[in-house]
Amino acid sequence: MFQYALVAENGEVQHVVSSGSDSDYIEGQVYNNLTAVQVSFDADAQGLIETKYYVDGEWHDRSYRTTEWDDWTDNAWVFNAARFSTHVRLERNNKISVTDWTQSADSPLTETKKSEWASYRQLLRDIPATYSDATSIDDITWPTQPEN
Repeated sequence: MFQYALVAENGEVQHVVSSGSDSDYIEGQVYNNLTAVQVSFDADAQGLIETKYYVDGEWHDRSYRTTEWDDWTDNAWVFNAARFSTHVRLERNNKISVTDWTQSADSPLTETKKSEWASYRQLLRDIPATYSDATSIDDITWPTQPEN
């Protein structure tokens, strides 16, 4: 029985699999754009995924990913600002959408409360520009939702 690391073109280990039989995977064969690299049966799968990369037929050490927004590029972790920005916008959009009712004509809120909610919604819309240099969700201070 063998274990195989399935390695992406950038050297990053995407999966570690144990074969049901010795012929399930073949060293160097490509499966769904991942190359099979045989590793010892007792290799630490999580350790391979988190701290190793495979380039030019050799294993190399790498540091742990520091944020979920980092991508393995050119043998280093690189912050993916576009993916992070998309996540921030999705979270922001969700916060706005659950407050849509506050601005409808038949909302039970007073005009003063509607105005508070409108201001809150504007602050949410401004989040991407306000925190354009953020690299973590923890860097963002979300506005406080008004009370009904």
